[in-house]
Amino acid sequence: MEQLMVGICEDNREERVRLLDMVTEAAEKVTVEAFSSAEEFLKSYYPGKYDLIILDIYMEGMSGIEALETVRKTDSRVEAAIETTSQDFALESYRLRAARYLEKPVKMEDVSELIQSVIRKKEAEPHLEVESEGSRVRIPFDRILFVEQKGKMLWIHMDDEREIPFRGRLDDEEQKFPSGQFLRCHKSFLVNLSKIRGIDRELLTFVMEDGQNVHIHRQGFFNAKRTYEQYLYSIAEGWKNR
Repeated sequence: MEQLMVGICEDNREERVRLLDMVTEAAEKVTVEAFSSAEEFLKSYYPGKYDLIILDIYMEGMSGIEALETVRKTDSRVEAAIETTSQDFALESYRLRAARYLEKPVKMEDVSELIQSVIRKKEAEPHLEVESEGSRVRIPFDRILFVEQKGKMLWIHMDDEREIPFRGRLDDEEQKFPSGQFLRCHKSFLVNLSKIRGIDRELLTFVMEDGQNVHIHRQGFFNAKRTYEQYLYSIAEGWKNR
């Protein structure tokens, strides 16, 4: 398993150190960052930085619930756990999709169960593994905006603004991507249909959710447009039938 990234936000120093020690003990490959306030945590946070965040509810200044609400505006995927002495915010934490509600004093068995649950979910997530800059990188398909061929290198553009390079040819790698989610729209581009926010007919590009433009081959423009529209239709049908 690759490194698990965990962020802890707890204003009580003794509790913060204790929780940090328990998280470190719960998994072999884990990197933990700890913060003493929600404000400090949010200054450092960006989507995709952590696999798990653990937030204390009652802190000086912004509460853990308020911090999680801010996180959820840009990141619906990160696993979150709420740590507190009170059940007052249980419903609120579930609304914000907190994976666990940890009661203080937090027990090692609860932290271990939480960490193992996040690991199992991460390992089961559909993903691509590549060798990038000397390290093996695990990339969830849902986080990819598009893949671009530049010379002998492929660049994976992520929804957290990262760009991950690895040596390869799009012709060889294309088959590794889910065909119903990704479209080869140009000889140099493979696009994630779920990350498209529009089509620029003048530039012949897909406009991605971060504003970037992905080129569409002129001769295949109408087929690419139709494929995208069919994808949107399938999504709409799925919601209607829920």
